[in-house]
Amino acid sequence: MRARRRESRGGADAPVHAENVRVSGAFFSGLAERFRELEQPLNALDAATGDGDHGAAMRRGLEAVAAAEPGTAAQAFRGAAGGASGTLFGALVGGLEAALAGDRDLSSALAHAAGQVAKLGMAKRGDKTMLDALIPAAEAAGAAPNGDAARAAAEAARRGAEATTQMAARRGRARYVENGGIGHGDAGARSVAEMLSEYARFSKVRR
Repeated sequence: MRARRRESRGGADAPVHAENVRVSGAFFSGLAERFRELEQPLNALDAATGDGDHGAAMRRGLEAVAAAEPGTAAQAFRGAAGGASGTLFGALVGGLEAALAGDRDLSSALAHAAGQVAKLGMAKRGDKTMLDALIPAAEAAGAAPNGDAARAAAEAARRGAEATTQMAARRGRARYVENGGIGHGDAGARSVAEMLSEYARFSKVRR
């Protein structure tokens, strides 16, 4: 994520802004690298119940975010990823950028993103979507002791993603698959879990 000059920002705020840009850039660069590794596994998971391109969309979106101007993560992701993944995961990417910048705490950022996803995707918890990882993550982050929100969110997201294997889909293409895709995990929920796992790892390193 490239640093952007802001002529109006100076004084004591300037070092804080510069540090936030550096931190956000380092996180999204690492996340893009992780999703390059996950592209094929996520495509294969998505192929069982969808178009088989989820991993590619996530990789494209996160590579764009890593090269984007500060404050434009969600827009950059949407434009590069395209489709439903671009719109829905753009909300989560924007939430993580806000949390890294200190504009929201992690619980609030995840809850806000979940609300956007639910509205845009007309989905709810239990529909076998990314919300089955994102909503538990937001709840866990809110209930965690100080300094433990990222780890708690990542663990809750992982459990939520794993639980989608036994769910019948009620939204998206997966609902037209035999038995609603039972026996296959949701690729979107897996991506949420992976993103929050990287966020937790990054947060631990920063301490």
